[in-house]
Amino acid sequence: MASRRGIFFNSKSRTVDKVQQLPTQISNEIPSNDNNNNNTNNNTNPQATTVKKKIILNHTKRTLTKTNYSGPRKIFSTNYKANRTQLNHKAFFGGNTDEYDLDNNEINTNNTLHTKTIISSNKTHIEQKQMQTTIVSNFRQPTTCAELDETQSYIDEMDYLLTGFQPGKLLVDRCLSAIKFAELCIKPTFRMHLRTNRALERIFDLFKDTPNIPSLNLCTTFIFYILSSDTLASGLNSSAIHLILDLVDKSSSINPNDEEYNKMKERILNINQKSLPDNIFYEQRFNICDMILETFVNISRNNLKESLRNELRTLGGFDLIIKAVNSIVQDLANNDFKCYSLSELSIRYRKVCRYINMLEEFANENSEQSSASKSNININRMYIAQYNQYSLFHSLSKLLDLSLIWLQQGPTINQTSTTATNVKDTNSYDMFREGCKAIMSILVIITNDCEVLCDRLTSDDRFFSNLFRLLVTIENSSFSNEDKFDALALTLNLLINLVQNTKYIYKHLMETNMPDGSTVKIYEYLAKLFCEQESSAAKAESHEENDWMMEDVDDNDFDEESDKKPTNENGANFNRALQKAAGHMENTFVAAFTGVILAVILLRDQTKYASQIRELMPQKKFDTMAFILKKFFVFMHMSHAFTPSGVKILEELISMVLSLCG
Repeated sequence: MASRRGIFFNSKSRTVDKVQQLPTQISNEIPSNDNNNNNTNNNTNPQATTVKKKIILNHTKRTLTKTNYSGPRKIFSTNYKANRTQLNHKAFFGGNTDEYDLDNNEINTNNTLHTKTIISSNKTHIEQKQMQTTIVSNFRQPTTCAELDETQSYIDEMDYLLTGFQPGKLLVDRCLSAIKFAELCIKPTFRMHLRTNRALERIFDLFKDTPNIPSLNLCTTFIFYILSSDTLASGLNSSAIHLILDLVDKSSSINPNDEEYNKMKERILNINQKSLPDNIFYEQRFNICDMILETFVNISRNNLKESLRNELRTLGGFDLIIKAVNSIVQDLANNDFKCYSLSELSIRYRKVCRYINMLEEFANENSEQSSASKSNININRMYIAQYNQYSLFHSLSKLLDLSLIWLQQGPTINQTSTTATNVKDTNSYDMFREGCKAIMSILVIITNDCEVLCDRLTSDDRFFSNLFRLLVTIENSSFSNEDKFDALALTLNLLINLVQNTKYIYKHLMETNMPDGSTVKIYEYLAKLFCEQESSAAKAESHEENDWMMEDVDDNDFDEESDKKPTNENGANFNRALQKAAGHMENTFVAAFTGVILAVILLRDQTKYASQIRELMPQKKFDTMAFILKKFFVFMHMSHAFTPSGVKILEELISMVLSLCG
């Protein structure tokens, strides 16, 4: 505290320039009683001129005023308590002039000085003395100090790591620097700084030789995996994709007994176990290829550019993903619960589902994309489906078969040799349901408007039979209404694609029985599902004043020769319809999907199958089917969810069903 006291009161320590910058004035000091007594006792002393300087900070220029008085020279007290001033920490740590204040988002061009009067508490003096303090208004908030410290820490870390990354350094030093960098990248604040000054490009430029060095190959792969977890990971460009795939290509020649490689592998596994939330790696498949695949999973969720998707396809990225799906599915088919505990099987099952979802992202088509982008998407979709003689279709069919077995098994599954665990108790029931949804979702995208792929998929009798086995399993399950609707809608959407884009599958629906020895025909089951879902929707609508979105729709609007379209432009009506439909929209949609399948059968051969289907409809009429399809069309039209081909097909189906109404 003595040093701070010296800063404020020791005028000798100040430079002349700094003193001239402070507006000051000199005030007269009233002599104390002790000084008066000294004056009366020392009358013989000559008159002396004494200057008492006291700095008072205000907004006036500094002036010097001398006052002559008789008496001895009064020396300014050096007592600490007498000279004590209130220390303002904000002023003490204040910034310089013209400093940008990050907290207040404004530039302070002047450091305003204020004065504040404090009363000294010196008990040795009788009278109280006025002291002055300086308060500087321009100071840093704690958040600003933290940001500055964080930035400086990042700069220091990067200087140290960039030195360790240099190709001329020892292999051990380069590996340790890479691992340290990966650990720092786990922190979101550190990744935020990486987006500035092209830091990632500088680092990846130093890693060009890493694919040929096993331990550095593994460390670099781990860095890519950590960076891909950032939703704003925009540093992955074309050169980075090339480096990633080069890491995978060179990993095949790595010796698994390499000492340095195994050290880095063990350290990465420890970091993953302690710092990363998701347990997505298991030791049997923990390698460079596995981490690259998880990197692709992450970047596929972050709106990867079309050019980078094409790079992945042309450089073999899609091949890598499909091979991984085939490998894991084959592993699951060979071992099942007999060889794996439930936790180990869960890791493998979730991993293959993530890879399937990744392929779906690469094959998905956005309606807002340009025609060139849609053409590339179609190329990606066909490449994924046709790779290695439709190997993905075979794997998905096998995975669906396994998922249905585990869903229907339900009761007890041996998790270890001595204990048994119920599937539902470990959320495996939900896991297998999500797996079925992932399979249906990617197949819906791949088979959309593609006769070749639909023909190939329906040629697998086991898969086609499993579709209806899945419908029955979902309908009889204990899933929530939302989960049940998602699974049913995806499965029925796939059936719509298959029936619409194949020539003879409709005959299979009319002539074949449901699986598992049932005597019910497939079309009879679909008609029963339609009636049940329509009845549930009608029951919910009976409590409402008006039916949603159907007040302004007329049958003539669906006449093929009419140009009218059921357009409700009133946004308030549409919002009201959505609110009213919240309780039974799922039932209406499932009924509509089922009605579309039956309507496609009628469109294929109306004269032969119209009477059979009419007998299963409510009141043995097609009026209810026409009403549901119109309702479905109005909603999809108003929400702009239909593609042009979908609008055309549904209009044709509605017009045909209306012609069958009595």
